[in-house]
This record gives sequence, C-alpha cells and structure tokens, in this order.
Amino acid sequence: MTDETTGGDLRLRPPAEALDPRVRRLWRAWIAISTVVAVAIAVVGVVIAAAVADPPAGLLAAVVAVVAVGGVVVAVVAPPIAYRVIRFEVTPLGLFVRTGWITETLTVVPHSRIQSVRTTTDPLQRSLGLATVEVRTAGSAVARIPGLDAGRVAALRSELAAMAGTGTAT
Repeated sequence: MTDETTGGDLRLRPPAEALDPRVRRLWRAWIAISTVVAVAIAVVGVVIAAAVADPPAGLLAAVVAVVAVGGVVVAVVAPPIAYRVIRFEVTPLGLFVRTGWITETLTVVPHSRIQSVRTTTDPLQRSLGLATVEVRTAGSAVARIPGLDAGRVAALRSELAAMAGTGTAT
C-alpha cells in the first residue's frame, strides 16, 4: 500500500485499543459450557461402549478425563492470549481490527465503505454488560469486535457515524 500524498510506503501499526477485560470471563464461560457438553457426549459414548462391548474401565475413564482436562487447559490458556491479540482502532483512514492468535488477520474498513454497524449480545454477554460490534460494508465484508462495554459500543457507533459523514449513529 502506498501513501498517495507522499508517494511512499504506508506502514500500518497494530491497532491500539483493547477489548473490555471482562471478555476473558465471557470466553471462559463459553469454554466451560462447551467442555460440559463435550464431557456429556464422552460419557454417553462410554456408556454405549460399555453396553456394546467390554472395554477396560480405565480406558473409558481416561477418555472422559482427557476431554475434561483439555477443556480446563483451553479455558486457562486461550482467553488471555486472545485478549492480548484482538485489538481495534478508529483512525481518520478507517476502522482497523486485528484478530487471530494462530493466523493473524488485520481488517481495514475505510469509513466511506461502511454500510452498517450492528450490535449483538447473547445472554452471557448481557450478564457481563458486554456486546459485539459488527461493521459491514457494501461488499458484505464484516469486521467483528467482541467484548466491548456498552458505553464503548455507543461511543464507537458515534465515532464511525461521524467519520462516515452521516453525523448520526442509528
């Protein structure tokens, strides 16, 4: 990418703004729910395996334990890493969103291309006072910013509306 005003290369620095710290609790809750479901499926599988065949009891217990321990490890390790990696920033050029801790993705949405700003919340997000903002373009591209405080969501919508030239955030 080149800077048209100077003719030189335009270097993008990583976006500066972090998510609300409570998003780590949200992610841990979703991982815990997923782990409980996975353990329940493993237990059902063990019961079926025990009814159909005569596998060693230690092997069956190990399967359930591996699923449970795996969920705990993911719940401890993933949220802090994701929290450090996901960043966003509104600049005069546009909205920058960085996601991904295995495969990094930098999404740049020029203000002139923003078609809509959508806010979504699920029951866990609402319980923590958080929301996810989705910025959509005419070409159907989406930049998602999860785990924002309700006040920051309102401010972000206003910033994006002002930068896009509409003057209002509806």
